[in-house]
Amino acid sequence: AKKGLHPLLYRITVVGTKGGTFPIFSAVQQKGSKLFLQADQDTHSLWSGKKVVSAATGQVAKFKKRFDFLSGTTIGKKK
Repeated sequence: AKKGLHPLLYRITVVGTKGGTFPIFSAVQQKGSKLFLQADQDTHSLWSGKKVVSAATGQVAKFKKRFDFLSGTTIGKKK
């Protein structure tokens, strides 16, 4: 077996959106040894069942509205 093949593992603490913590091992050493989650089982729509409206949804709608003329549905239609 080769030595130095596997990366060093660091023990870090994961902090959830509501402040709950649990330890994990990571090959990446985080500043302060803490990883703060933006979405977890308490806030993600997959686990909570709540639909989350984000700023990205508005950006997608704005993009579709702006570039709708490029889609095949509007080509050949008379105004």
